[in-house]
Amino acid sequence: DYFTDLGFTVEIAGDGREGLSKAKAIRPNIILCDVMMPDIGGIEVLRGLQTEDDTRNIPVLVITGSFFDKNMSELFRQESNCREFMSKTVELSYLEKKVTSLLAKK
Repeated sequence: DYFTDLGFTVEIAGDGREGLSKAKAIRPNIILCDVMMPDIGGIEVLRGLQTEDDTRNIPVLVITGSFFDKNMSELFRQESNCREFMSKTVELSYLEKKVTSLLAKK
């Protein structure tokens, strides 16, 4: 995995509900979240994170494999914990820079 090779600890969730559960248990420094997931989707995950004091301020990078829709991007960007909305075609080096930048701000 790209990020584990860089020395990051990576946890993976199979769906949105598991992601919320893991975020509450682990309280990661940053979350990479898909838009379309089984069970609950990305917007519900963002809003679910905001309901808990322990997860409210975790920065989230939303990554979508679906058609990159400007309206969808704006919807996600309205959520206070969404720091970036990008396509899954994003270069890993660019994603790494975003993650590193957000972690430096914490």
